[in-house]
Order: sequence, then C-alpha cells, then structure tokens
Amino acid sequence: MKRLRKWLSNEDGFTLTEIVVSTFLITIGLVSVAAVLSTAANRQNFSQGLTTATNLATSKLEEIKTVPYDSLASGEEGFGTIENFISYKRELFVTPNGDDTLKVVKVVVTNAVGQQVAIETVVVR
Repeated sequence: MKRLRKWLSNEDGFTLTEIVVSTFLITIGLVSVAAVLSTAANRQNFSQGLTTATNLATSKLEEIKTVPYDSLASGEEGFGTIENFISYKRELFVTPNGDDTLKVVKVVVTNAVGQQVAIETVVVR
C-alpha cells in the first residue's frame, strides 16, 4: 500500500520528448486509418457503378425478350435518356448470322466515369 501511495504521489510527469513521440505515433495511426477509409469509399463507389451498369444491361436484355425477332435492331440510349440513370448510356448491337436464323444481341452500358459492362445473348428465330 505504501508503494502505491508513493507512486501516486510522485509528481514526475512526462518529458517533452515522450509527448512529442506519442503525438507523432497517434498522428501516424490516424492518418493511416483515414487513408484506409478513403480507399474503401472509392472502391465502394466503383463497385456500385459496375453493379448499376450490370443491372441496366440485364434489364435491357429482359426487354428484348418481348420484342419480335424481325423487329430487333441496333440502337442507343445516350446519357440523360435512361430514366433515373442520367449518368449512364446504353448501346444495343444486333448482328444477324448469314442465313438470318439467329441474331447475336450485345448490350453495352457505360457510365460517365468510363466504366463499361457488356452482356451478349443469342436470339433464335
């Protein structure tokens, strides 16, 4: 008990060097955490852009299922023309084979930052 009282009553403090070193180490740790959080936020935005583009391409392919074979044609929906997705454009490429018994349909979705998703399918007469 005497030892504890002696230690608690000791008026020795931290030296200036100890305070500077501990402040430096805490600063390094906080800067590292901030860098990791920033990178994580950027990756999340990147992934969200690709997911949205993939969903837009898939929804276009679902629309194509309702279009008659002879009406399938290439086309484009430019930036600002897709409802609720103004920073995306969607291109549709329809390529018939030689004897016109099937068509290859490719949907390419691009966002304003340049991320691109392409999905292909085959439609048979």
